[in-house]
Amino acid sequence: MQSRAGSREDEVVKKMASLLKSGATMLEQTCPFCNVPLFRLKTGEVVCPSCGQRFVIVSSDEEELQARGNLVLQELERAAVERLAEIASQLRGARDPSEVSEALDVAINLLRVIDYARKIRQGKAG
Repeated sequence: MQSRAGSREDEVVKKMASLLKSGATMLEQTCPFCNVPLFRLKTGEVVCPSCGQRFVIVSSDEEELQARGNLVLQELERAAVERLAEIASQLRGARDPSEVSEALDVAINLLRVIDYARKIRQGKAG
């Protein structure tokens, strides 16, 4: 009978083999969480086959700062889109004109946040 640890290791090895077969590249860097080699997918994404965590590999402090900034902007954009969906739902049920006006003001500001975040990430802010 195989131990749980052995079974888990076999599963990770199978995932690694599958990634290699699909054209992914095994990197020299390892996952800081589970110490398994990281893989660069054909899409450019870097993933850990064990825990599924995604990574951004950088070669300088400046690249790290830019990557972190992009992640923050993506999270801000995601949060604004989620909030925009909530506002759209509120608008559907709004009866009072002042309620509609307030919801539209919030929606416009959220759309601005989304637009600015995208422009900054694409280097087109200004």
